[in-house]
Amino acid sequence: MTRSTTSQRPETESDPRTATRKHFVLDTNVLLHNPGAINMFDEHEIVIPLTVIEELDNFKKNSDDTGRNSREVIRAIDRLRSEGHLFDGVSLNDHGGTLRVDRCDQDMPFSLDLGVADHKILAVAMALVRSGVPTVFVSKDINARVKADALGIPAEDFEAQKVDADWLYTGWATADVPDALTL
Repeated sequence: MTRSTTSQRPETESDPRTATRKHFVLDTNVLLHNPGAINMFDEHEIVIPLTVIEELDNFKKNSDDTGRNSREVIRAIDRLRSEGHLFDGVSLNDHGGTLRVDRCDQDMPFSLDLGVADHKILAVAMALVRSGVPTVFVSKDINARVKADALGIPAEDFEAQKVDADWLYTGWATADVPDALTL
């Protein structure tokens, strides 16, 4: 490994923001699902593997939601460059939240092929876990979460926009409409 996988900023136990600070490694599909995801982790560090930036670049040409979301995320990350060097980490908010782009220069200790984008992303998360940093891999991809779990990496689905069906209205209503609106 050619560089430390943790942030370059000093973190101390006496700082309440860092006592419970986690590193969330985001998979590409999270950002394609919700381009505002980078702003949803408050005081924690968002880690975007460079491979994710490359995958976003591949989606940006699409004329569907994935293309639009990809372009939105890329623009948001580009704006953050004015805050500092992305590989060192930049501030996201007043709560201590940061975003850092990881170079993806880790070795995979198992036989996973590092030619596969998901495996490079998992290698970033694994390096953080092995360094003792509280880390969570966040992905919409069930198989990626299963692989993460098998590698000992805490993994979660991105659930910021899930709807709890128990809270949905289960009844019905009658509405009178003018004849001009009926078919």
